[in-house]
Amino acid sequence: MQFDDFARVHGLLIRDVVYDGKPHRVPTEDHPRKRNGAYMCDGRSGWVQNWAVHERAIAWRPERVDARPMELPKRDRAAEARDGERRRARARSEAAEIVRRCEYTSHDYLTRKGFPNERGLVDTDGRLVIPMRSAADYSTINSVQWIAEDGSKKFLPGGIAKGAIFTMGVGREHWLVEGFATGLSVREALRSLHRPARVVVCFSAGNLKHVSSLIAGRRFVVADNDESDTGRRAAEATGLPWGMPSMVGQDANDMHRASGLGSVVTMLRGVIRGDK
Repeated sequence: MQFDDFARVHGLLIRDVVYDGKPHRVPTEDHPRKRNGAYMCDGRSGWVQNWAVHERAIAWRPERVDARPMELPKRDRAAEARDGERRRARARSEAAEIVRRCEYTSHDYLTRKGFPNERGLVDTDGRLVIPMRSAADYSTINSVQWIAEDGSKKFLPGGIAKGAIFTMGVGREHWLVEGFATGLSVREALRSLHRPARVVVCFSAGNLKHVSSLIAGRRFVVADNDESDTGRRAAEATGLPWGMPSMVGQDANDMHRASGLGSVVTMLRGVIRGDK
């Protein structure tokens, strides 16, 4: 796999790769308006990192994918591990405090997404706060996602995104989705189907496969149909039954608002039947 393809698979948006052996900041599929990713390549080796998903850089070698974290000198690995754990501990503490200070109330973003009666955690700046809990230990808050009234999103700097989830509903089966609003629409469609289920918000396409490996039981995936095809590739990588809106550029919430809840119900029925 060529380096530009490798970077694209891992969610980086690079117009022209610079092969100078120096780090370069670039946008990602998750945050196309920000430089939330980085890469380095000299033609013989390189690495990529999407900070919303990867805790460490992912190494690349020509003609093959080496998806292991880059090897560090032995003298540095222990120190980096200690520093990393300290950063994660600070982020967990900060995230828990942010959630503790929130008010549970209505929010304009929820209204715009078609859920005027829905309530959520809102901070003193008027932003909706979504706790990003550990899929391995749901009592642990690893980070938070802020959503402003206009829909712009931001993650807690230093927070742990890999393996982070937020769940809605209770049931033996799990429906993995990328975003919070998508989760709300999928939850409503499952209610219409009288199908008890747990909707699992994974916060990004790149997190779907990892989260799916941490959750047992019957699982399904609802992906976003984005122009980059990232959602489809991520859903297929899980190996689980999956579906997505037929229209490019839509997620399940977009489809819900454009075509009604019945369109989402029909999509979920197809996933359950295994139409893909």
